Amino acid sequence: MRALRWFPILLVVAAAPLAAQDPEPGGRAAELRQAIEERFTARVQEELGLTDPQADRLAGVARDYFRKRRDLDAEERRLRTALAGELRPGVAANPEAVNRLTEQLLDLKVRYAESYRAESRDLGSFLTPVQRAQYFLLRERLLERLQEAQEARQQQAPLRRRRVP
Repeated sequence: MRALRWFPILLVVAAAPLAAQDPEPGGRAAELRQAIEERFTARVQEELGLTDPQADRLAGVARDYFRKRRDLDAEERRLRTALAGELRPGVAANPEAVNRLTEQLLDLKVRYAESYRAESRDLGSFLTPVQRAQYFLLRERLLERLQEAQEARQQQAPLRRRRVP
């Protein structure tokens, strides 16, 4: 079964903590990404009944919007860091800067939501409404599972640190 090329993009975010612990290119993180990618790809192709041209277009759209959202995420981190700097305890905040940063964060949230609407519109140009809905549900389920796994790893990290002499 032909693999969709965009799934590694989704998985990079989820497997980043493992990659930091696994410096070898062919190590555990790479194996995990590959296994998740193969299973998810097979499921998407099967459940959506994608043709090869649809799969190619889906890969391109997903890749483009991933990049756009990654840039939005970076901007959000920058704004939150700046806002936290303004709101340090014991230091008087600059009201104009706080207002500007808060407004920029709100505008960013709107842009983020608009990116999903634009993505849905782009997908609607070659997927049926049912395929598009199925894709969004499958992607959300995958991202939820990856988030749960990442949270579980983070909860286990303090336990591992305590055991280390």
